[in-house]
Amino acid sequence: MRIFIALIITLIISIGCSSLKLSPAEFDWPVESVQKIDNEGFVKEDRYSFSFNSKALFLEEMQDSMAYKGKDLRIIRNKDGYYFITTKGFKNVYIFQQGEASLELKEKLLVNENGLNNPFFNQRNPFVELVDGDIKVFLTSEGLQGGAK
Repeated sequence: MRIFIALIITLIISIGCSSLKLSPAEFDWPVESVQKIDNEGFVKEDRYSFSFNSKALFLEEMQDSMAYKGKDLRIIRNKDGYYFITTKGFKNVYIFQQGEASLELKEKLLVNENGLNNPFFNQRNPFVELVDGDIKVFLTSEGLQGGAK
């Protein structure tokens, strides 16, 4: 009898712990989002219900957490849910994944030693394309996939 009860309890627990997976799912934004940074360093994208504080990003890139003032960020999300972020003057593209109430850095990709002049992103599945003048590179969550530097 005890074995039967233990078996029933195990069965109930295992059924209750099964996970639900909905796939395939795509998370890409069809076009990049260009967002102004507010006076407190926050970026807010209402269309996608998305916001974050950008100060740590500017500290990482420019060694100045106040360098965000008067700037905007170029942001796009690929089909796998990774966020690609850069702006004028940055040397790098930052790739973030969603964490618990945070964005966590996955990759930091050097694109132009001299800094980007007028960057913009395009969705080119399976890639995210970064264009800045004559520079055109294809990006994935793993890094650069080709193009001229």
